This record gives sequence, C-alpha cells and structure tokens, in this order.
Amino acid sequence: MRNRSLTAECNKIFNFWKLEEYFTPSDYPALALTIKEGKQDIPFDAYYNAYSTRSLPLKEYKAHNEYLRQKHKSDEKLYNRANVYCGCYKIKTFVEKMAEKCKLDMEKYAEINELSGRFYIFSVQIDLDGKITEEGVQVSPFFYAVLCMIKAEGINVNIMQENIWKLNEEVNEILKQNNVQILEFTDVTIVKNIIFDKLRIESESEVGLKSASDKVYACKGLKKEDETSDFTSFYLDEIENVQKNYKNNENLIKYTTSLLAGNQKKIMIDSDVCSMKKWLEVDRFPMGKYPSKFSPTLMQQIAINIAISEKDRKEKIFSVNGPPGTGKTTLLKEIIASNVVQLAEVLIKYGISGSNFVSRKVESASNASYTEKYYEIPEEISKYGILVVSNNNGAVENITLDLPKSGDMEKDKTRTDYFDRKINKEVYFSAVADNLLGKEGGAWGLISARMGRKSYVTEVLESCVFAKKNDASDKVTLDLAREDSISWDEAIDKFNAAKRKVLLLREGIKKDQKLLDDFYKEGEGLAKSKLDLKQLLIEKEQLNIKLNDVRTELESNEQETLEQEGEIKYIKEHSSIFKKLLILLGIGKIGRHVAEKQKYVDELIINHEDIKRRYSLAVRNTEEVCGKIENQYSIISTLEKKVQILEEKVYGNNESLKNKYKNNFADRNFYEAIKESENSQNACPWTFDEYDMAREELFFASLQVRKAFILESPYIKRNLFVYEAYNNGKYTMEEKKEMFPHLFNSLSIVIPVLSSTFASVGRFLKHAGNMSLGMLIIDESGQAVPQSALGAIYRTRRAVVVGDPLQVEPVVTIPKVLIDILADSTCVANEYKVIENSAQTFADNINEFNGMIGERQVGCPLVVHRRCIEPMFSISNLISYDNRMFNKTNKKEEYLKPENPFLIKKSGWINVEGVENGGKDHFVKNQAERVCQLMEDAVHIYSDLFETDDKIFIITPFRTVAESMRKFIISYFSAKGYDKEILSKWTKNCVGTVHTFQGKDANEVLLVLGCSNKSAGAMNWVVKKANILNVACTRAKYRIAFIGNINDWKNRRYFREFIPKFIDTIDA
Repeated sequence: MRNRSLTAECNKIFNFWKLEEYFTPSDYPALALTIKEGKQDIPFDAYYNAYSTRSLPLKEYKAHNEYLRQKHKSDEKLYNRANVYCGCYKIKTFVEKMAEKCKLDMEKYAEINELSGRFYIFSVQIDLDGKITEEGVQVSPFFYAVLCMIKAEGINVNIMQENIWKLNEEVNEILKQNNVQILEFTDVTIVKNIIFDKLRIESESEVGLKSASDKVYACKGLKKEDETSDFTSFYLDEIENVQKNYKNNENLIKYTTSLLAGNQKKIMIDSDVCSMKKWLEVDRFPMGKYPSKFSPTLMQQIAINIAISEKDRKEKIFSVNGPPGTGKTTLLKEIIASNVVQLAEVLIKYGISGSNFVSRKVESASNASYTEKYYEIPEEISKYGILVVSNNNGAVENITLDLPKSGDMEKDKTRTDYFDRKINKEVYFSAVADNLLGKEGGAWGLISARMGRKSYVTEVLESCVFAKKNDASDKVTLDLAREDSISWDEAIDKFNAAKRKVLLLREGIKKDQKLLDDFYKEGEGLAKSKLDLKQLLIEKEQLNIKLNDVRTELESNEQETLEQEGEIKYIKEHSSIFKKLLILLGIGKIGRHVAEKQKYVDELIINHEDIKRRYSLAVRNTEEVCGKIENQYSIISTLEKKVQILEEKVYGNNESLKNKYKNNFADRNFYEAIKESENSQNACPWTFDEYDMAREELFFASLQVRKAFILESPYIKRNLFVYEAYNNGKYTMEEKKEMFPHLFNSLSIVIPVLSSTFASVGRFLKHAGNMSLGMLIIDESGQAVPQSALGAIYRTRRAVVVGDPLQVEPVVTIPKVLIDILADSTCVANEYKVIENSAQTFADNINEFNGMIGERQVGCPLVVHRRCIEPMFSISNLISYDNRMFNKTNKKEEYLKPENPFLIKKSGWINVEGVENGGKDHFVKNQAERVCQLMEDAVHIYSDLFETDDKIFIITPFRTVAESMRKFIISYFSAKGYDKEILSKWTKNCVGTVHTFQGKDANEVLLVLGCSNKSAGAMNWVVKKANILNVACTRAKYRIAFIGNINDWKNRRYFREFIPKFIDTIDA
C-alpha cells in the first residue's frame, strides 16, 4: 500500500478503536457490602432502590477510618471519598432503540436480540462530607455514544471525548454554583435531572432506558490509593494522541495495518535450516549472559539473537509465540544481559567527564543565583533501556519483582559467585533493591522496578536518590554502593579484560566451527576422490577393452597382409613367363586379379599405420589412467588419514569437539528433522560451560561500569533530582515534554528494566514523544487488545512481543454485534471485527520470522516446556499445540511418585455430583464442600499454606463460582479458628477464574468446574476453545484434580480426547 492509502486506513482503524472504547458498557463495580473489623462484619458500601430512605454510608467510612488509624494503617489505606453510581439499565433495550432510530438491518445485526447485561449512566464523586470532589460527575461514554446515535438517527456520528469532558464540566459547574451536596440517594436525582436536561432527554423510555434491577444507585468507598474514575478509558487518550502524531512512526503504521498486509513472504524460522544457522552464528549471540546454570534452548536462542539484532531484519517489531512453561522469562533475561553489555560499551565511549552530554536550562525553575538544568541522554545510550508492558498486572509484577530476587542468583544456581548476596554485600545497588523489594538481602541488585501507577513511580524515584546533608543516618541511597564498589577506571579495565576473554573464546568457537567445516570439506573431498577413483577404474576397464580390440584389429591386419602378400608371391612364382608379363602389365584376367590383390594389400598396409597409431594411443591412455589411479589411491590414502585425524578431533574422546560442546554440538546430524528432534530442540548450539561463564562475568563487569558511571558522573544524579521534582508537579507543560524522555532514560540507566501495565502507560509516560524511549517488551500479549499497545509502540524504537494466542484471550466486554456496527460505520476491513484479535496476532502478522504449531502460523515459536509434569503437559500439548512441545521439566519422573508430599497423590478426576445455584450462577455447594475437605488435609501437608501463594490454586472457569468459593472457604476455615484476614488475602491470590492466573503457577491446582446438567450452555462455553483448559492445566506444576460431575463433562469437546488417555477417577 502507498503511504497515503496507509494513512487513510490507519485513521479508519483508529476511529474504529476509539468507538470501541466509547461503546464499552460500564457495569457497577464490585461493592464491599460488609467489611471486617476484628471478628465483626460491619455494613459498608451499599445499593439503593428508588424507594430507599437510608443516607449514603459516609459515616460508616469515617468510622472505619478511625478503626484503621487505631491499627496504625498508613494514610494511603484510609477512605477519603466515594463514588455514587446512578442508573442500572438494560443494554439490550438501549441498543434496540439505537437500531430502531438508525434503521439498522435487524437481520444483519440479529445478535442485538441476544444482548444481555446492564450499565449505569453516570457517577458522581464526593468526599466524606458529601461535597463534590474535583473529579465530580463523570458521564458514561457508552451512554453518551449510543445516545448520540439515537439523537442523530444514524451510526456515522463523530463522537469526541472533548464533548464528554465539556458535558462533565458544565454539570459540575452547575452543581458547584448551587452548592449541591450528595448525602442521600434523592440528591443523586438532582444530578440526573441536570444531565438529562443538558442532553435533552425528556423521558427514559424515549431513548430506550429500561431498568435492569431495583439497585438503581450504588455507593462505593475509595481509598487514597484507589483509581479515581471508573469511566476513564485507559486507551482513548492514547489512541487520540497517537492519531495526531503517528505519521512519522513506521513501526506504528505497520502494526496498525498489519491485518491488511496480505500474504507477505515469511522466513519459517523453526524449519528453515539455512536461516537457523545464520541466526546461530557466533557473533549473533549476546556478548553477556544472564546468570544461570541453564542455557536457553534452540528456539529461545534463535529468538534472543533476532531480538537483539539491529541488522538483517526488515521489521523492528519481532514476535515470539510462547506456550506455557516455554521460558519467556529466560528470553527477557538474555535480552537484558545483551543490552547491559552493549550499554556499558557506549558509556565507556562517552565517559564521565567532558562535553559529551548536552545540558538544558529549565527556565521556570532558574533565577539569577541558580540555574536548574538537566542533561540530554543521547539516543545511542537511551536505545538500550527496556520497558516491559502487559495488560496483566500479575505478569508485570511477576517479572519486575522476581528478577531482583536473590534466591535465584546464589552460586549453586549460577556459573559464578558474583551475584550471591550471601557472599557479596553489594552487587548492583543491592541495598536500594532490598528497599524496593521490602526485604533485607532479598534482592541481588537493582535490575528491575515496577512503574506505571503514581505510587509505584514515587516509590522508585524516592529510592533512587543520592544522599543529602540532612538525611537520616539509616536512609538507603544509591551512594551506599560506593563503599563496596570499584572506581570508573577499574570498572573499565575489568570490563575490557572480561570482554577480551569472551572474544577469545568466540574465536575459539569459530576455529572449532572451521575445524568441523574442514572435516566435512575433507570428508566431501574424500568422497569425491573415491568417486573419481571409481570413475577412473571404469575408464581403465573401458580402455583395456578398447586396447584389446585395437590389438586384435592390428593382429588381424598383419595376418591378412601376410596372407595376401603370400598369395601374390605364390601366383608370381608359379606363373609362366607370359602370365608374369600379364601380371606386370596388369592386363588380362590374371593381371587384373593380382593387381586387385596388390591394391588390397596396399590398403591393408595403410590401415596398419592407422591401427598402430590407435594402438599406441590406447596404450598411452591406459598407462595414463593407471598413473592417475595410482595417484588417486595416494590421494585417498592421504585424505583418509586427514579425515581420520579430523574425525578424532571432532568426534573422538577427551579433546574432541563433541566432548567439548556435548549436546550443544551442532553438526549436520543436529539439524536432521529439526522440528521433531527433541535433543536438538533442547540444545543451545556452540555454547559450553567456560564460554557461558565468561559471558556471565562480562555481564557482571558491565553492571559495574554502569554503576561507576552513575556514581561518578554528574549526569544521572542531576536528572534523577529533576525527575523527582517533575513527579511532584514542578515545571511547565512545555518543559515537561522536553525533559521527560531524558529523565526517564536516565532512570533506565540506573534500572535496566522498568515495567508498567498498558493502562498506566498513557499517564506515566504522557510526556514521552515519538520513539523517544528504548526497547519495548510486551508480555502476555495474547491477552492484550490490539489498541492497548499503541501508546507503548509509539514511544519506543523497537519491540519484542511475547505471548500465546492459545492461552487467555483479550477480555472484550463490548458486545460482538456492536463491534460489527462500529466497524461498518468506520468502513474498516472485516479482519478488524474479530473479537479475538490481540496485540500478539497483530505482531505475528508483521513479524518476518514465523513458525508452525499444528496448522497455525505464529511468530517465532518456543517449544521446550519446563514447568509441568504429566498429565498436565500432555493435556496441554494435545488440545492446544498439536503435540509440538517437548517436556524437559526437571525431575519430572521423580515428582510423579505418590510418596511426594503433595495433597493430590496422583492427578485425576474427583467426581462430585450436585446441583448448581442456577440463574447463571454455576456454583455447586457439594464441590465447594469437597474442596474444603481437601484443604483440611492440605494445611497439614503445607503448614504455611494460607500464608503462601504458590502451593495450591483453586481455579474455575466461572466468576460466580470463584466468588462463592472464596466466601465458602473463608466461612469454612474461619469457623475452625483461622484468621479471616489471612484467609481473605489467600483466597484473593489463590482462588479465581482462569483469566486471573495466566503467568502464574503453583504446586497443585484444584480445577473446580461448577455447573450441573441444567447448564449445558455454560459447559459448552468452557470447551468452545481449548484456551481455558490449556491455561488451567498448565498452572499446575505437579498435580491437578478436576472437581465436578464427570458424567456432565466426559463427552464434551477436549475432555473426551484427554480423559481416556490421561485421567482416572481418584479419591485424592
């Protein structure tokens, strides 16, 4: 497509995505109807109907604050305001009215008749005295957008966010002028009447508003730390910002239009051996290695090498398809190691003094006696910063809170002892990392930190400070690292020495590869020489035949000549004188006869010369070939000795390449049937212990260069100071836009990996412009709607997108029929209507490196699984991955033994019959009782069970089952004396729907299926795709128990495939 056409398509897609955000209905948030104070349940949040007389629960919030203060809770945990929600209307009747007014084809959009669900039309935020806060009234974008179509009687309307903001402002201004306080539900009707008046709504029925419940109003208390608005679309502002500024960002254009790209030529990187070998060349590996005794697997290493490369790639967006347990975190770690080493080289180049960094004056904060300034961070440095983003908050925290943990870096788990905090007090700003992690000695170094939320950003910036004169003596600052750190010059010397060692070993690997190439080359030469010998022997045989033929011909010629001459002689000797005269003259009968014979003899003599010549030639050729054969035998003998010597070096004992590289030895056999070769897939070609140790040492040396740069140069210290002031609201808007990328990139020098959820990107990176930041890594991208990634892609230079479309898909609450209507109104391609579209599918379409899993073409696939034992692995592999994965889970046979200390001795099905609650509530009490019986046993096996979140998960496909299971467990175990607060925290973390557990794992999973035979539709929803079962099974590392009525499930899709093969009925 041409640029103008692409721009037009982008704008249509952006408009469609904006409408999707507007048209997402807002249901009431979950209310805490009671709250714990000691052992008492105190009334708290509340619903109201049109006849309620009770005041809003503001006094209850205040009273609870007093209780929290007595418990010495921080101010962030106190309640300081409330949101009051108005209206509980049916989505169906509202959209039906829109369809009627817009004269939509109801056959085309028949799904409108199937709509369900509810929405509210506005919220109003008040403080605990009932006064309207600054946020005040917020009108639902869904309500506003559908209403616009109803009023316009057409779907092609230009809905602007500014118009909603303007409406909110006008309503808030009227309330402010009239000093309106919201103390009772009747006060909310005042606000409703103002909004209806502004929108010219005469009656609810006129616009299709029909009550869905008698819970017309709701009030929810908010803590200081809580998000303020339920209507804020996390992505609307981002889409609008990107739409204004995207035209110079080729990555973003390609991403947005990726579904229109058609059949692009892809490199099938999991089967194209030439491409695999190219991306496994020695110089393509990261110079540094993240500390671990384990190496990446084949496809991991290929993905790593492509991800870090800036050459031989057409696209700057690279996608990796990572099924459960295939090491997506390993991928990230190796990218970190590469970037850390590359940045160290650039920092050494720039140095800690001189004028390599340009300073910028901040006018608004400067005066005659003081100049406020910050330093610009060059792109050559900033491009190595890493921003990890996901829409899954758990995934973000898993990465950024797990990376610094010291337990994984102890010397028995790595190749050196440099990162072991039991040995080294300081590794890389370890005290600051401890502080952020909240545990002394808990972190090995300041490798990552979570950002996004204002409180997280503040926490990080307050931790990453330098000491001031008036600081408390025990304050943890970056300076603390000075005491146990080396100088800038020492750091450079150690880095250069470590780098030389890696380069020397690399040269050794190249020599080894040349040795293998020579072995194959000489082997091929030997094979060719033997083939040449065979040809020479054939040629000799043919020449011998020819020589014999010529010899026979020569002998025959000579014999014939003698015979003919003898006859002539005999005739002459036995003829009369007269006849002799006739013979002499050649006349007469006898004269002519002898003349003819003489002529024949003359011809024989002439032929004899030719035959002699041919005979001599045949003799020479035969002798020449014999010489060649003799020479060829000599050549072959020499080659055989050479090949034998090389073969000994390559495959022999002790010093051989095979012994050196072991399973990582990538000869030609390595690449045979590469997709099916388990050994090859588990290998990391051309790596060995000494090499990986040297790379690990270089990673450590690079961190010391980075640390010395931070401690000894003025640039980072100054920018961190300015960043903290920026975060506290200082500086003008224009100054913020100019300085922010440099401030953030400075923090990225201190902390190599910073993370956020997509929802927070627009807020905390608000002032980061087009491609102003470094590398983006999107984690769990199969869960993210495509538009959620726009802002992050826009702000970064390149992206690695990691996920799995066969796990949890994006949660899209907008009805599919509305998506179809909005897509038609904006004229986007049909491909954009697909509700399962994710950031992963978009990235896979751009990615030039693809692979196959079954019939599905995906981004670069990872196929070696290292989490689950049987049967979880095989169930997942069967139903989702066409048995493409290989199970290399450590000690998998050992963990299968029933004597292991697990609750479930053998994975299987616990058959529990019972009736669900009904009315779309799929909770079965009998199943909950069985779970609690099992948990009673579990607390004896895991003594700290309720204080951990990695022993047992209770997972269900259904939200209603999850909610009821939490309540049931809390009630059951609190009655037995367990602390309700601890139980509440445990159930929040360890009991939930499948969607809440992606990216997490536990020793054991109880998969509570809920349902009974009267909810076939719900059961069929579970098996509509394999995703739910796939994720649920692969959360369990060692044991899984399916809990439900086996007769209700055994004949359903997927269950009927894996139950006969892998699952027996058990009693646990």
